[in-house]
Amino acid sequence: MKKFLTLFSFLSILAASLTIAALPAFASEPAPAPPKGMVDLILGKSYTAIPLVPIKYSFAPMEAGHQIPGSLTDGRIASSTNFNDREWQWYIRGGSRSIVIDMGSVNTVRQMQERFLHDPPEGIYFPRKVRYALSMDGKHWADVGTVRSAISLTRTTPDVQTYALRGLNYRARYVKIIFTVDVFALADEFQVFGNRGIVDHATFPKITPPPVYPDAYCPPGSPEVGGTRNMVLIANGYYKKDPAIEKNSVDQLLPYVGYMTPSGKITDFMFDSFLFSAFGGAPSGGQYGADIKKPTVESDWVYYINNTFIPDYNLSALDIATGKVKKILGKPSYKSKVEIAIPYPTPSATQFGNIDGAPANLSYLSDRERVVRWYVDKVLKKWKAAHFRNLKLVGFYWISEKAAYSIDDSETAMLRYVGHYVRSVGKVLDWIPFINAEGFTEWHSLGFDGAEMQPNYSFHNFPPQELGEAADACKKLGMGIEIEIHWDALKVDSLREKYYQYLNWGIKKGYMTGAAHSYYQNAGPGTFYQCCYSKNPKFREIYDKTYDFIKGTYTPTNVK
Repeated sequence: MKKFLTLFSFLSILAASLTIAALPAFASEPAPAPPKGMVDLILGKSYTAIPLVPIKYSFAPMEAGHQIPGSLTDGRIASSTNFNDREWQWYIRGGSRSIVIDMGSVNTVRQMQERFLHDPPEGIYFPRKVRYALSMDGKHWADVGTVRSAISLTRTTPDVQTYALRGLNYRARYVKIIFTVDVFALADEFQVFGNRGIVDHATFPKITPPPVYPDAYCPPGSPEVGGTRNMVLIANGYYKKDPAIEKNSVDQLLPYVGYMTPSGKITDFMFDSFLFSAFGGAPSGGQYGADIKKPTVESDWVYYINNTFIPDYNLSALDIATGKVKKILGKPSYKSKVEIAIPYPTPSATQFGNIDGAPANLSYLSDRERVVRWYVDKVLKKWKAAHFRNLKLVGFYWISEKAAYSIDDSETAMLRYVGHYVRSVGKVLDWIPFINAEGFTEWHSLGFDGAEMQPNYSFHNFPPQELGEAADACKKLGMGIEIEIHWDALKVDSLREKYYQYLNWGIKKGYMTGAAHSYYQNAGPGTFYQCCYSKNPKFREIYDKTYDFIKGTYTPTNVK
């Protein structure tokens, strides 16, 4: 399923990082000396590091073992590009970090700089941008400049870069650096050069209004998500080991459209929306997600479209199943909402295929855009020709669970184009990034209309409180939330109990009724289907309690 594409590689990087703290330290070197006539105004000062979104129960415990208090201002830098060098201070996920320092008195700031490490095979990336700010009281801040990476994030070899902001002449007591943290960001020395006291008529810059965040979940049924409320993921596409998984039948989809009692009677609607997304691998051996080593080609994209529209299965089956349910319930105008995945146009596909009579080389942004446009148009043409009577296509789903900045320098431009084009044909572009994925804090500016973040609690050894902080992040950023059930939840009791934690926290944090939901499950024909027909009461209960959650009537379930 989609988790196989990116989540496991992400988790493996985190797992590997846990062993690094035990490795021997490397020698350090003196930090760069201040320019003539200046001093380092923050040398030896204490500081606080503040993530953009809470990570206390998720990533903070991991990064704590890779930090030495005071190291960012101790006057020493790492002597190598080896991430094991203990001068490198680790920051993990959280969107960004704000390093705040009280200089103790008002001084004249001339230059601000920080050094970072880049080592992509280890998930360590240069910050995409570093912003510097000053304050007189520690509450009201003035941005004084942003420095963007001068080195492409697609570079695959270790490197070091200093982000320096020069030519300043400002008075301030407090200094702050804000840098993006996509996976791991490793910094070794924050320096502020200038003069003690106020000299050369230094003034304080104009206060910058702080960023304003939505501080509200993406509401269910909102236009931003095409009116969806509870959207279940239905896997299709290509699966060589078991082709039956590629095709979802009418009978398999029926208990998703309508709530089915243990006796087999349909008494209500269940999920109102359906996301059709590729299972993973493609016929050519490529991956439909963002994998630079395994790009897909034209024939893979055509295969996925044809599979999605295959007669009697998938969309066709959903149309029939919806027709049956709405007839039983006496709701003739009802339609199931649909989103269809867009594969990732990987730039390493230099010989993607012929699109509209011309070869496409996806190393060019223009060809990536052309391929997405061709795909969307092809889907819309297929949809129109299918004459579905019981379905409404509301949008497209971006299959990559992260903004792949390290794959292509034009990622931002490409995503914004995709969003613009999808909206130009009257649809929305939806996204479901994994927990704190690259770009999640910028989901709207990247071109997405709606987004639901994955807490990933079911797939990691986080404490239950992680669900609460994931919900807080979603609310702050205006996102919906994904409800996830592990593929082994019917085999391992602890995983079943984890699923109920998602529902319980939905009450605690208000996302049961206040947020748009997507639901992750396993493929072929899906975990909720298995629960619906299970003779085991504790498995059948999952289906029933999911229905209650959808309807907003769920009550907390005791979890061991």
